[in-house]
Amino acid sequence: MVFEKLARDRQAGLGVYVSGQLLASYSADAIIVATPTGSTAYSFAAGGPVVSPHMDAVVFTPVAPHIAFDRTVVAAVDEAVAVRVLPTSGQVAVSLDGQLRGVLDPGDWVAAYRAPNRLRLVRLAPTRFYHRLRDRFRLADSPAADAAPPFYHPRSPVPPDLAHLRLAFDPLPTEPLPPEAEHGE
Repeated sequence: MVFEKLARDRQAGLGVYVSGQLLASYSADAIIVATPTGSTAYSFAAGGPVVSPHMDAVVFTPVAPHIAFDRTVVAAVDEAVAVRVLPTSGQVAVSLDGQLRGVLDPGDWVAAYRAPNRLRLVRLAPTRFYHRLRDRFRLADSPAADAAPPFYHPRSPVPPDLAHLRLAFDPLPTEPLPPEAEHGE
């Protein structure tokens, strides 16, 4: 969700509330509110973080703010994030996924919060978020990347206190790895 100034010569005056309390008042070109899935698009381009899609979070990122605090804030999904158009602001456009959904006047506000039910998606193949991230941003193209194997395969069983972690490999391979996989080739 993007709250963006409409007039070129005027900043959007926006108050951001988290769990009903004012966090900050921004004079900015826009404020972006995103889920982890949306965090790698416009929010990332505006300086926001890459957030794993496995996290339950809401991030909001100011765009070109005229305030010393210009960082993204990551809130828990049970903390409603509300944006109020301040009385000093002009009109503000509201877009969802790049589609204009309305115009807000000073005094109007919109809240973003987690729905009571999760959306279930059908995937035809497993997705590998960090693989796509690495490829899309060419993170393994530096000279230092030549020394990094694409996967880490431990030779011993995963300790019980780590068994609950997401792993990109079978923790107990049924057959030995070829020698080249051991050295990352």
